[in-house]
Amino acid sequence: MLAKFKPSVSRKTLLLAGALFWSVVGLFLLVRGGRILVEGDHYVMVTAALALGTAKGLLVFEKSARKNISRILLRGDSSCLGGVFSFKAWGVILVMIFLGRFLRTSHLAHHIYAFVITAVGWGLLVASRVIWQAWVRKA
Repeated sequence: MLAKFKPSVSRKTLLLAGALFWSVVGLFLLVRGGRILVEGDHYVMVTAALALGTAKGLLVFEKSARKNISRILLRGDSSCLGGVFSFKAWGVILVMIFLGRFLRTSHLAHHIYAFVITAVGWGLLVASRVIWQAWVRKA
C-alpha cells in the first residue's frame, strides 16, 4: 500500500534534484554570507572565503558529489526522490543545518560567521558543477 505513494523518479531526475539542491543551498549561503561581509567592508575576507571555498569545493565537496553521482547511477530508475542522497548524507545535512543555526545564534562575530558560510556556499557551488555535468551527460 505504501509503495503506491512512493515518489518514484528516474536517475536523471535524481541528478537534477541533487544539482539543484547543491546549487540553491550554495547560492543561498554565498549571498547571505557575502552580503554581511560586503556590508561590513570585509572585502579581504570575501576574497579569502572564495579561495577557501574553491579549495573545499574541489578537494572535499567534489569527492562527495562524485560518490553521490555514482550511487545514483548504480540505482535503477523508479527510485524514491528522497534517495537523491544516502541516509548518511541526509544525516550530515541535518547536522550542518543545526551547526549553521548554532553559529548564527552564538556569540561568534558576525563577520566570522559570514566568512564560514560564504566559503561553504561557494564550495557547494564549485562542486555542484560535477553533478550538473552528470545530469547533462545523462540526457
